[in-house]
Amino acid sequence: MPSASSLASPAAARWHPRELLASPHRLGFSAGALMLAASALWWLRVLPQPAAVEAVPRVVAHALWMSWGFMPLFIAGFLFTAGPRWLKAPPVPARALLPAIGAQLAGWLVFGLALADAGPQSPLMAGMGLAAVAAGWSHLVLRLWRLLRAGAAPERLHARVALAACALGALLLDATVGAVVVQAWTLVLALTRAALWGCLGVVYAAALHRMIPFLGAASPRLDARWPAWLLWTLVAVLGLQALAQPVEWLTGPLPRPVRGVQALGQGVAAVLLLGLAWRWSRLPSLRQRLPAMLLRGFIWLGAALLLSALAQPAAALHAYALGFLGTLLLAMASRVACGQSGRAVVADDLLWLLFRLQQFAVLARVAAALWPVGAPWLLPLAATAWAAVALGWLLRYGRWLGRPRAGLVPVAHSS
Repeated sequence: MPSASSLASPAAARWHPRELLASPHRLGFSAGALMLAASALWWLRVLPQPAAVEAVPRVVAHALWMSWGFMPLFIAGFLFTAGPRWLKAPPVPARALLPAIGAQLAGWLVFGLALADAGPQSPLMAGMGLAAVAAGWSHLVLRLWRLLRAGAAPERLHARVALAACALGALLLDATVGAVVVQAWTLVLALTRAALWGCLGVVYAAALHRMIPFLGAASPRLDARWPAWLLWTLVAVLGLQALAQPVEWLTGPLPRPVRGVQALGQGVAAVLLLGLAWRWSRLPSLRQRLPAMLLRGFIWLGAALLLSALAQPAAALHAYALGFLGTLLLAMASRVACGQSGRAVVADDLLWLLFRLQQFAVLARVAAALWPVGAPWLLPLAATAWAAVALGWLLRYGRWLGRPRAGLVPVAHSS
């Protein structure tokens, strides 16, 4: 009598929401992809609208959507999938993360309704939604701490760095909730940018550094003399950038001598990182598509620091957020989605097209920041390209996340 199931093509299985609970990355990535598409489409819709007096300024809403809206969800999916292997700890069931991720999605729904209402109570309503997001994120940080304690691996550096960054982000997000309620919009922007550099960026740096040996880009001699030198360099650079945000909010523009020292440090860091990226680009393994995507994200970090040193804050911010964080997000999330779904871990033609479109969006957005008056069409062009990337990733990888792993698709047989 034939068996009840056999191997089949992944296309033979239908998408089902229960598959999202099969692994933390499925749950986190699907929620993150949904938020990524929603935030990109929202920005594309409001961008051409004329400026008006808004209860929650659109630039503030944009900053919150694009920082806390989707990246923490992708981070949760990644850390709770890779973290147990890093730490030799028991796997974390996706159901254990469902309340925290559900709280974040519900919070963003309330936040979006507050933006649509635009009444005098909108800031309070937006703060309530953001408080739910903060509660969900704090819950994830607590679970990450428990995971770290349960691990048996002697090497825990990357997990500890990620946990410290996530805990800092929880504090910054709690402070952001209060700033939204009291309508301290300049403080909201400062706290959000500090979180972009000091929380989200440091988590990305820890994950990137963890993957470097697998890309054939390690430096044995440097590692022998200064263990994890690159990770600590990235943490220091990102941490100083994060610290500058609230300091400038408190003190106003920095005095010229202090700004000069800051610019010199940013320029030196940019040259060092770009030089390192150039050396890595000559390695054969970095000529493959997926490693090349990671390398391009690393290059954008150097470019962001260089633009910051040249006193171009808006261009630097978008080179960092869209270029560094956005490129690494596209590369890492796609890599995990391929491997965990049983597919070849490669950047196929569709992913490569999304990557090129995403790079175009970064270039257009940076150019729009550098020439805001001369080329006003660049900003909507960048927003359109970014929305296309977000929708493309959701439609392609979102389908994979809701289907059984390839090669394990149940197929009914007649007796």
